[in-house]
Amino acid sequence: MPSSLLKNRYFIALQILWCLLGLWLCGGIDVVFGLPGAAPENATASIVFFVLTALALAAVHFFARRYVRSSEKFFANLPGLVFRLDQHGKIEFASDHGLHWIGASLSDNVRDHILDHDTLTSLRRQAVDAKGAIQVVELPVTTNLGESLWVRIQMRALPPFSNDCQIDCIVWDITELVIERNLRRESEERLQVLEKLTNEALFLHDGGQCVDTNNAAERMFGYNRDELLTLNAADIIAPEAISLVMANIRSGYDKPYEAIARCKDGREFPCEINGRNVVVQDKTLRLTSFTDISDRKFSEEQIRFQANHDALTSLPNRYLFMDRLNYAIKLSKRRRECFVLMFIDLDAFKTLNDTFGHSTGDKVLSEIATRLTTTLRNVDTVARIGGDEFTVILPGTETPEDAELVARKIQTALSNSPISFGTSQPPYTVSASIGIALYPDHGETTDELIAAADDAMYAAKKSGRNTFRFATNNCSKTP
Repeated sequence: MPSSLLKNRYFIALQILWCLLGLWLCGGIDVVFGLPGAAPENATASIVFFVLTALALAAVHFFARRYVRSSEKFFANLPGLVFRLDQHGKIEFASDHGLHWIGASLSDNVRDHILDHDTLTSLRRQAVDAKGAIQVVELPVTTNLGESLWVRIQMRALPPFSNDCQIDCIVWDITELVIERNLRRESEERLQVLEKLTNEALFLHDGGQCVDTNNAAERMFGYNRDELLTLNAADIIAPEAISLVMANIRSGYDKPYEAIARCKDGREFPCEINGRNVVVQDKTLRLTSFTDISDRKFSEEQIRFQANHDALTSLPNRYLFMDRLNYAIKLSKRRRECFVLMFIDLDAFKTLNDTFGHSTGDKVLSEIATRLTTTLRNVDTVARIGGDEFTVILPGTETPEDAELVARKIQTALSNSPISFGTSQPPYTVSASIGIALYPDHGETTDELIAAADDAMYAAKKSGRNTFRFATNNCSKTP
């Protein structure tokens, strides 16, 4: 009889039956051997009872052995190591396949190959406390062949659930699974780091309805994640841009384009949108990135401003002046209106600049620019085209009388209040010579108007400065 059967529950039942049989035999042995005083009429019944009991015990023994063998065969073919712990924490059974896997044999102490005594004792205590529930533990181990592996141990206590009950254990090699899991976790951690560093808001959406998003979207739009998942495109795009965005979503447009986005607090900002259709779990969704381009737009605006404006006074420079003069000619021609062009040149500015330095001259130029812009209308153009020369375009000014009125206002604004430089030098009183040309009377092209106004300005200087002159034509006028 195999030793593994000694503590099998079926063998316990077999022992109990044998004990009952022994008690019966003690009472009927005289009949069996024909001793004096025996009752022969009981002999037949005794023999029949003994034979039937023996057959029953043999049948129980047979089926118990077959069960044990089938269990051992089943365990032997499992891909992992199957073993059983006794009440002392010793391994009393191990599957052949598992022994081969760890490089041990039946004669070896399996415990020393992958699990030490303390580990086995801890596992046993955990399984006993679970009272029959399967417990799962993952541990790093080293086999007899020197391999470092990760194993998953599934264990279950056998009833009765006492401190000396037996524990069935199955050990699976999960090294590849752990490696893959660690790589995936590392990848997810890297993605989380990148997600925290990126400033692009990412939206995975279905026709504009948000499905998933990232942390940058929360920072950019001011919503929390739960709020973002309830939004659609119309909630984060300005009304004037929503038709463009929805058209690009429907058409699957995959090139970057610009739009205006809207935050939770109503603030709007320019953004660059880049969308692409992706397939997620057999469903076509759209992944869209939002990049806040406020800084870029500001820089572009600064570059445009610097290219078109004077660095000292922030007035339009010669390039922008020419553009606006061309526009004024086209507009006046279409509307059949007149407008006025003035050239303003400061008197004796070179002497001031040479005497007191460029910083003083710059201060005077800045003050003159301020006085001109505050005196004229918002629709008028005041430009500095170089040195101490300024130009003024007055759209909608129809007559020489209107032009004269504006010229006198400019003279008053420039000369009425001297420019103070503190205690280091005396105040400077501005005077200027102004040349005036009217469209179309003094010219119908930019070159003709500029030449006419420039000639009129030099005529004002020759006549004594601090005055104005009209271009010499049919509508010329001297104050």
